Amino acid sequence: MHIGICLPNYGRASSPEAIREVAQAAEALGFDSLWTTDHILVPTAHYEPYGRIFETWTTLAYVAALTQRIRLGTSILLLGLRNPVLVAKQAATLDQLSNGRLILGIGAGWLAREFENLGVSFRGRIRFLEEGIVLMRTLWTSPRPRFQGRFFRIEDAVFEPLPVQPGGPPIWIGGNTEAAVRRAARLGDGWHPVGLDPETLRQRVARLREWAQGRSIPVVCRMYIALDSQLPPVYTSPTGERRMRLTGSEEQILEGLRALRDAGADGVILTFEAPSVDAQIQQMRRFADLRAQLAQLRDPSESS
Repeated sequence: MHIGICLPNYGRASSPEAIREVAQAAEALGFDSLWTTDHILVPTAHYEPYGRIFETWTTLAYVAALTQRIRLGTSILLLGLRNPVLVAKQAATLDQLSNGRLILGIGAGWLAREFENLGVSFRGRIRFLEEGIVLMRTLWTSPRPRFQGRFFRIEDAVFEPLPVQPGGPPIWIGGNTEAAVRRAARLGDGWHPVGLDPETLRQRVARLREWAQGRSIPVVCRMYIALDSQLPPVYTSPTGERRMRLTGSEEQILEGLRALRDAGADGVILTFEAPSVDAQIQQMRRFADLRAQLAQLRDPSESS
């Protein structure tokens, strides 16, 4: 089972030292991937937890230089806030510098005020996202690209170097809704929901398999985790969604992971709810000891 770790690149405890220590510990402990959280300019109402945040691409470049094996990903990059040509260049560059370790998780975004702060249309973000995916794939496979879309027109351009990974890094589509599932089936190499309970996940995975029409699309869930915690297993997201976290004893954590696996998850990306970096790394060590019990599960990066 693919197990990834979210970097502490946001929140009050985020710092260069925290990012470095977690990244190096995750690789030493044998985890599969490291992930940044992405926001740029949130309103003050969302200072917790996204007001203090280290920018995604700069952070991943820093982590790429600190590690050798572990995969690097965005969970998730808000493509609607950025020019996809620039994102394609940044992704190709990082894929080259990391020797093909990038996974690009992208999503539509949910915070309208952040779009307004950047002078970008919130209402048009879905059409922009979907065209951006097609445009990035064109650039990653065409040193002399040509493209005609609603938002972008490219007739005379050079795009080099191409990514190390043929066709570019795998694109995992974020989002919990059926619309996001349909988008993943149509345009993505993976689906990356957040905090879905097993029953909802099972229903969404069934639709994903139906809409994918035979394409193999891994499902990797981002989950909050709190070992030996009294935090409730259900919480409410900033958008008002009911979500699930992994919480409690080691046995309860394993039970939760098995339920996600049985519902169709190929892996999880873990955000540790710990009071400090030292506490997070201690929980990571304990979790690493549990992985032998999950060794029979397939790594979804093998099908990306």
